Amino acid sequence: MDLSELKNKVPSNVSIEFAKNFAVKPILGGYELKLLNPNTQSTEAVYELTYDHSKKGENVIHIPIENIATLSQTTVGMLSKIDALNTITGVSNINYAHSPELKKRFKTGQIEEFGDETNPPIERIVKSKTKLILYSGFGEAFDQNGTLQKLGIASLPNYEWREQHPLGRAEWIKFVGILVGKLDRAQTVFKETEQAYQALCKKIQQLSNAPKVISGNFYSDQWTAPAGDSYMAILIKDAGGDYVYKSHKGTGSIFLPIEKIIHDNQQTPYWIQPGIPSKATLLEMNPKAKYLAAFTNGIYCYSHDMNRFWENSAVEPHKLLEDLIHIFHPNFEAGKKLHYYKRIAN
Repeated sequence: MDLSELKNKVPSNVSIEFAKNFAVKPILGGYELKLLNPNTQSTEAVYELTYDHSKKGENVIHIPIENIATLSQTTVGMLSKIDALNTITGVSNINYAHSPELKKRFKTGQIEEFGDETNPPIERIVKSKTKLILYSGFGEAFDQNGTLQKLGIASLPNYEWREQHPLGRAEWIKFVGILVGKLDRAQTVFKETEQAYQALCKKIQQLSNAPKVISGNFYSDQWTAPAGDSYMAILIKDAGGDYVYKSHKGTGSIFLPIEKIIHDNQQTPYWIQPGIPSKATLLEMNPKAKYLAAFTNGIYCYSHDMNRFWENSAVEPHKLLEDLIHIFHPNFEAGKKLHYYKRIAN
């Protein structure tokens, strides 16, 4: 179906079941996109995503977008899943990329590096023929002065990283799919992911034991860990683990004294995601790490292949869940290889 037909019809409804930070409503010729503030859940901005390329307006974005820059590696993973890496014209830093195809496109000059979100390189953005920039939304708007908008280049924040539920993060693939004209493929990918995740949750209901688990690491004189309502806390629970700090409310990070961590976790068998590749480095950061029970043989992380983790794990929460199940319950379906995690050695 070409644009002349699409702009004169209302597309099918898009069901958003887990994601809380965006909403989509079909309208004549496209979609109304609402971006919701992750802190308050109030409407932050409303955009019209339209197949009618004659429409103009501050919050009008023409779809499908063929030239898109993504400053978030998770978006690269989503575009890869729906076979749309060819739409990427720019990334923040190619050194963070995992995708061989993306690296190849960079070497052949089809992709530009734009750096972080604080100082948009206007000339390089224009040269790349980018029509939309997706950024992480950590701070202020990417195009603070409206310079890019005046040049016909739109920008949208991506709040996938602020979603609480693992499937909520993965569901942003529908947002990306609408933008690049691959919604059907995106919905299929998400449905398969959701079914796999839910099937794993159902499987482990037969397990009676829930081993204690901690997550995070020592930084300076305190421990930084996920709060009890966070994405990681939910993954640990769904994998049949008992997160030691599950009672600490919130979806962000919590900060605890080192002494408390050591006191609470002298019997805790599992420690995940310290973000460090070796025990030697952990001991350099804080020699007291050796007093945690998990230090002997229960530390697991993705640090051996960090780029792959950050690029693909958000859109594959079922693989993260499967990893954690096999870590916490090694005798349950024994023999399966881990997708992202690896036990940290000396």
